[in-house]
Amino acid sequence: MMTPYQPKYKWRPTKIDDKDPPTDLDFTGLDGTAYLGRIRKETNGTTKGKWHWAGSWPRTCMGKPPTPNAGYVDTARQATQKVEEYWELCHEVMTPRSEGR
Repeated sequence: MMTPYQPKYKWRPTKIDDKDPPTDLDFTGLDGTAYLGRIRKETNGTTKGKWHWAGSWPRTCMGKPPTPNAGYVDTARQATQKVEEYWELCHEVMTPRSEGR
């Protein structure tokens, strides 16, 4: 049996503002203080029940970010993995700002 993916970064419930309390359906990922992406469970529409993932690229890097940076998967764990893999791919293929200037 395969070991399930273990998140490498910090994940916390997303809090938009004081009028929108965090839920267990929406999470933000952080690498230290850097925002690496977000996952959320779709509750309506044609993607109801799926987890949407959206990866961010490091602001410490420059160049064209890889694509795709978003999609849908069946579980929160898979969505977390997609965001974290995207973040790490960005670090591999994009140029650190300190080297590019």
